[in-house]
Amino acid sequence: MAKETISQILSPTNATYVNGVSAERRFAEATLKAMFQKLVEKDGKGVNDSWVKEDDATHAAQVFVNRIIPVAMESREMGANKNGASYSANQHYTATETVAIELLQVLDDPILIPRARRDMIPTDLVATHMELTSARFATILNGATAGSKLLASYLAGDDRNHTEITSSDVTNKEVALRFMEANSKLDEGDMEHGIDIFPEESRIAVIKVGYRPTLLGAGVLTLGGANYAYDILAKGGLNQGATPTKREDGFIGTIDGVDVHVLSNESLAHASQFMGLPKEELRASDFIGYIASSYANARGVSSSDRLKVVDEINGQGVRILPYFKFGVATWYQKGVVTLGKSDYNPIAQIKALFPSANPVFKLKSAGSRLVVGGNAVWTKATTGFTLAGVSVADDNGVDHKLGYLYVVADKQIKTLDEFYKKYTAVGAVSGSVTIGSAVTCTIADGDYINVLALADDGTISFISSQYTA
Repeated sequence: MAKETISQILSPTNATYVNGVSAERRFAEATLKAMFQKLVEKDGKGVNDSWVKEDDATHAAQVFVNRIIPVAMESREMGANKNGASYSANQHYTATETVAIELLQVLDDPILIPRARRDMIPTDLVATHMELTSARFATILNGATAGSKLLASYLAGDDRNHTEITSSDVTNKEVALRFMEANSKLDEGDMEHGIDIFPEESRIAVIKVGYRPTLLGAGVLTLGGANYAYDILAKGGLNQGATPTKREDGFIGTIDGVDVHVLSNESLAHASQFMGLPKEELRASDFIGYIASSYANARGVSSSDRLKVVDEINGQGVRILPYFKFGVATWYQKGVVTLGKSDYNPIAQIKALFPSANPVFKLKSAGSRLVVGGNAVWTKATTGFTLAGVSVADDNGVDHKLGYLYVVADKQIKTLDEFYKKYTAVGAVSGSVTIGSAVTCTIADGDYINVLALADDGTISFISSQYTA
């Protein structure tokens, strides 16, 4: 629980003086508001909200959907010496496959606004916080939606749909071609689940904001030639005539008939955390984005009584009580095509770092992730270090760690991708860590000892310390 910051500065020496005269100070009634991206995937593109009704999302922990499995019939030849009679010798029974979506994620932290704070600040704090909470939830839902798709794809390993867009593709202006290759993988459908082709109208492309300039510049040639360049650049979109709505829903244009949207860094951070990765993971890695079909991805959101305002129980004031309940599921990973500068796969990296561990990878909100914590006690020398006082504990104090690894580097490491590359590099000073036991290694003045913790729910977290001789 957050603590209130207590301070009081009323000394005249802190007042505003102009040429030796104390001047009046006022707060403007207008405020600088935080800005959040709104919902990116909607209207049946990329994810389908119609599988789960609002009442289901509000009252159910899990919703099941039946899919009727197509009958695997084959044609025959009449008069043939095998199955050539007037009626077919084969008959089939109908069968179904059940898929499910969990609806257990919730945003419900109370917001306390004491009366004194409302009286002394000329701003409607209640209305502003209600607006900001709803806006922030949109970025959380963006993250959950993206995280569900990516986690399902990464867990598929070599069987996933993936397209690399390398630096040589950028040089040769072939980014748009790679994009079309990725989109064509959805045309191949998912025969295992009776999907011959994922419908074109159900698709959306989502990329991180930092990749938009590359996609824009490389796409001009493919989308009509230089004569369209000025029109495209004037509007900031990818195709002629497109009007970007980046803050509204991330839309920046179309390529190969697919709407392209950018995912804000805030939404991207939530996506990383929903997968159990550090918040900077997707933004800082070789991840570019994905193309996905709503036919493979479902989402349910409870929209009833999302925000309530009640009297504060500890004194005069009010409490804002949010309640946003939701769930996202990817039923068919073939309905997602990941895009990357390499074959980047964080799940594969975790399995390579911890080959004997068996974490349970699933979509899970950041507030319930099992991360390394405690009161770290470091003992450091040029010959090694000892780390004590930390664990990956739950609310009952049970330690859920599956293992700790370390790597010594010239800076603090904040992402799994960077840790993996440093850990596996030739000559790396790296290895395993047992909490409370000495690790023998070589550490130079100014080096950082970066320790990675893996929890049994698949969460990756870090603790680091710099050595000073």
